[in-house]
Amino acid sequence: MQSLEKVYLRLHESKMKKREITKMIRDELVQDTRYRELTEEMKKLRDERKSIENEIKGHTASPQELDELKIEIQTDQELLADIALNMFTDKQSVEILDEYDQRWVPLFSVKFVKD
Repeated sequence: MQSLEKVYLRLHESKMKKREITKMIRDELVQDTRYRELTEEMKKLRDERKSIENEIKGHTASPQELDELKIEIQTDQELLADIALNMFTDKQSVEILDEYDQRWVPLFSVKFVKD
């Protein structure tokens, strides 16, 4: 098995290469006049779309209700993850059967952050 540090270093090098290539592509795009024109046009269209969306949202649903639902969903997702992790550590079967008899199983992942 490969060591954790070796895999991390390889991953880090790949990410650095990717950043360099992406930066080169971005530099080339900035110099292209047609690309700049299209970017400006897209920005105008995005702004127009956003104003239409805000107008529709303004008389359809209350923003406060949407915010409350967003917080409720986030809280329930965290609770679901905590329960699943506790069941997994207790060596219990971790699955959900939904209203369509579809079986859902958890997908665990590990993420490293600076200490």
